[in-house]
Amino acid sequence: MKKIYLNLLLLTLIPLQGFCQLKKVDPPPIKEELIITDQEDGKIEDGKYKCNLFDWQIEIPEGFTITSKERTKELEDKGYEAMKEHSSQGKNISRATTTLISFEKDKYNIFSANYESLVGKKKMTFDEYKAFMLKLLDETYSGKGMKFDIKSSDMKLGKYDFNKIIVHLYHPKTDALILTQEFYSSYINNHLYTAGLNYQDENLGYIMSYNFMKSFK
Repeated sequence: MKKIYLNLLLLTLIPLQGFCQLKKVDPPPIKEELIITDQEDGKIEDGKYKCNLFDWQIEIPEGFTITSKERTKELEDKGYEAMKEHSSQGKNISRATTTLISFEKDKYNIFSANYESLVGKKKMTFDEYKAFMLKLLDETYSGKGMKFDIKSSDMKLGKYDFNKIIVHLYHPKTDALILTQEFYSSYINNHLYTAGLNYQDENLGYIMSYNFMKSFK
C-alpha cells in the first residue's frame, strides 16, 4: 500500500484551481527562534510565514519542517499527471499558481497553501468551482479504484467564505482508514486561495487543522 499512499498524498500539494485558460490534543507549541527567509510572496520570521500578497500569516508548528519549493514542484507535477489521467476535469487545472508555504512533519503529514491571480481570466463562480472540485476529486479517486468517502461543506474563517472538502481513504481489504485529506478554498482579493492538509496521524491532523483555522482569526 505504500505506493498508493505516495500517489494520493500528492493530490494535497496540487494547487486546486479550475480555470479554463479525532483525538483532540493541546495546541502545538510555536518555534521561538528567529528564522528569516525572504521570498517574493512572503517571509518566514519568528516561526511564522507572513504573506505579502494579502493579510494572512500562519504559525509553523513545532517539529514541522519547511518543504522546499523544488520538492513541492516535483510532487505537484506528479499530482497533476494523476488527475489528468483519471479525471475528465483534469485538462482544466491551471498551473499558474504561487505556492505560498508548505511544511511537513513527514511525507505522510503535510500542509500546503497556494494562491492564484484571477485578474484577466474567465472566472467560475464560487459555486461552480466547488462543484468542479468535487467532481475532479471523485473521478480521480474512482479512477484509481480506491475506497473512499468525500464530503463538502461551507464555513467562515475570519471575514472570508471558505469551502471545505474532506476525503477519507480506506484500505481496500480491511476498510481501515489509511489517509485523510482536507482541502480549503476561497476567493480572496480577486485571487483563488487554496490550502491542503494530508495526514495519517489524527493528532497531527488536528494540529494542522487548528493551526490553519486560527490563522484567519
